[in-house]
Amino acid sequence: MNLNKSYNPFVYLLMPVLAICLTLGTSFWPQNAEAHKGHAGPTVTFMKKKEALKAMLPADAKIVTRKQPLKDGAREWAEKTYGVKLDDQRYSYYLATDKKSGKVLGAAYVTQMGYRHGDLKIAVGIDAHKHLTQAVILGIKEKYVVDYDGNVGTGLIDGYAGISLEALIAKADELASSDKATREFAAAVRDAAVLLAAFTR
Repeated sequence: MNLNKSYNPFVYLLMPVLAICLTLGTSFWPQNAEAHKGHAGPTVTFMKKKEALKAMLPADAKIVTRKQPLKDGAREWAEKTYGVKLDDQRYSYYLATDKKSGKVLGAAYVTQMGYRHGDLKIAVGIDAHKHLTQAVILGIKEKYVVDYDGNVGTGLIDGYAGISLEALIAKADELASSDKATREFAAAVRDAAVLLAAFTR
């Protein structure tokens, strides 16, 4: 048996190079993603959560924080009624009830979503009739302030307070071809409002 026939010197020369490339690749990519996120700068806050909740929920209501998954059938209801798919997870939201009767007066949801290489923090509120009370941009990474300040707004956002869920669905559809900031915010507000409606139906 002649082993020299299967011997290829180039294979042995390339093996260390391949090992170095693999090592650099696996260590560089995650750090590179984090570096991009860091380049977005610090978070710029436009409104505090407490201030936003005050603007979204009735002043004389009892406000409690709930953390729970959606009840059976709620996800199916949201998709069938509004065409919105909700995740099967535990959500933390704020429920406003009448202090005497316990009747639901409204609800609010505060969440953080990814935007480019940073994060966007928003808050959405609805009343007992499933109309939006407010849609709020609480804060965003410094690099992307210009995206929202110039297109959507900051703090309390005009054009959302008082509209029904049906009108909100239509609004999100109309804005689907708008700039990234506008369409992603509209979709996030829609999903948050439908989530609150699913919890309070």
